[in-house]
Amino acid sequence: MTAAASSGIKLITFDLGNVLVHVDHQEFCRRLAGLAGVTAAEVFNYVFASDLEPAYDTGSITSQEFYRRIVARFKVSLDFDQFALWWNSIFCPMPDMAEVVARLARSCPLFLLSNTNELHFDYIRERYPILDHFSRFVLSYRVGSRKPETGIYRNLIQTSGLLPDHILFIDDKLPFVTAAREHGIHAWQFTSPQELQERLTEHGLW
Repeated sequence: MTAAASSGIKLITFDLGNVLVHVDHQEFCRRLAGLAGVTAAEVFNYVFASDLEPAYDTGSITSQEFYRRIVARFKVSLDFDQFALWWNSIFCPMPDMAEVVARLARSCPLFLLSNTNELHFDYIRERYPILDHFSRFVLSYRVGSRKPETGIYRNLIQTSGLLPDHILFIDDKLPFVTAAREHGIHAWQFTSPQELQERLTEHGLW
């Protein structure tokens, strides 16, 4: 019997941003703000604190439309390739998580559940080998729903073919953890690789 089976967990599902890879949205905001002659806060409010990013994250608008809206709003001359480079500049590796994931993958299937978009996911998929350990990707822009909405959790359960209480979900945002629990999924809030390893050990998963 594997450690996963002995604990009752048959699938471990990870969030992406600030769990598997570090994310700094301000990096994009600073770059665009410098070109546009505005503050980084103005960029953040328009892109991340409005309905724009959720629309992109759920596939309601395309990458090109997302790009066009931003360059039009800030009246900048920026070609799409350079925009994509800046949009994807927000990521860097999360220390120790590659080793954690590689070890878990030897004894338990892994899924990814993420609020993300086409440009971000394609970029990370190509450049971060950590995702090679995952068998399925439940992505907001593909399923048309984002955490903490019901649809994305239902898609995870349906895709897994498992009962919810056989699934463990790990996310850094407490509201998303709480929403997963409301669907019967075991869910933990991620704080650090070390704390995660301790908790996995407590539950016979490490």
